[in-house]
Amino acid sequence: MTTFPNNFRQNRAVTTQQRRDIQKILTLGPASVTEIAQKVAYEKQLVVWNLLGMLRWGAVEVVDEVDHELVFALKEE
Repeated sequence: MTTFPNNFRQNRAVTTQQRRDIQKILTLGPASVTEIAQKVAYEKQLVVWNLLGMLRWGAVEVVDEVDHELVFALKEE
């Protein structure tokens, strides 16, 4: 069962902090969902949910696929 519906009920400040944590990891270079989840200690589903939001707003982009997993990087401005 997915926890995505719960993510929509999060406080905006919590979501903002999660995305800052993910962004900090991506400043070091492209990373897969698994790598990001391990470094920020969030569940993979939460990382995916945040990355989808970041994709929607143009903060990140998909740059590769490794072992059937997308690799994300900060979008260059």
